[in-house]
Amino acid sequence: MTAAAAPRSLILAGVGGQGVLLASNVVAQVCLDAGLDVKKSEVHGMSQRGGTVVSHIRFGPTVHSVTVEPHTADWVVAFEWAEGLRCLGLLGPGGTAFISRERWVPPSALDDRRGGHVAYPLDQVVPEQVVPVDTFTIAAEAAAAKAAVAQTVMLGVLSRQLEFPADAWTAAIERWAPAKSVPDNLLAFERGRRWEAPRAGTLPRVAPAPAVGPPAEPPPAPVVTIEAAWCKGCEICVAVCPERCLVMDAHDIAVFAHPERCTGCRLCSWLCPDLAIDVAAAAAAPVPA
Repeated sequence: MTAAAAPRSLILAGVGGQGVLLASNVVAQVCLDAGLDVKKSEVHGMSQRGGTVVSHIRFGPTVHSVTVEPHTADWVVAFEWAEGLRCLGLLGPGGTAFISRERWVPPSALDDRRGGHVAYPLDQVVPEQVVPVDTFTIAAEAAAAKAAVAQTVMLGVLSRQLEFPADAWTAAIERWAPAKSVPDNLLAFERGRRWEAPRAGTLPRVAPAPAVGPPAEPPPAPVVTIEAAWCKGCEICVAVCPERCLVMDAHDIAVFAHPERCTGCRLCSWLCPDLAIDVAAAAAAPVPA
């Protein structure tokens, strides 16, 4: 990059838990170590609820603004399919979008007990600028392809687009990744860097997601147990339940009032600060002899 070169722009996108912020720190570190000016900003307020996480990164000899304007990004790198499609409006005319085929469906969209349908944008035609990346397949030898290293595969793919040497990337990963995950992240990065994108016109189309209709026999409702002595009446479970199965009784104790609505998403159990709620699958009916 010459001194007169204009800043370049990158969007990293995904959902909470996929390592978007770790990946953005690695990219920024690589640029800083190369002597470039870097501006970075994230939107991650709902990351702990599986919500959208987006990082704007701009780098060059001199950078005055951090926000990537619509239709100006040089790259969009997304760790989740729907989040990548959401960010295509930021991609510039000559840019490239590397989007993982991975999909994270929110718990509130998983209800097929009452005839619901799960809609997911997998079957739409994508622009030629979009390059689908099967991160889990590429990272198969790294920690059983866990999400913790899948994002590093995407960094490896991105690194082929930039002029920074491989050892600059590995040094940044070693600095920012948790110590115990460094070997797996380095392996995932190396695999992503060696991955060859399909030629233009040969990109595989993403298969449509099958419609989910009402099951022939609705499965039994999950078994929800509430330890009343442990409940302090914080009402978190009532607030987060997508199907409004829980209510507070006259003594400010959570009660499983509508078991027929429960989809077993376990949000109440995961978010209860006092571990007062347990959600278990109903026992299968015995098979007749």
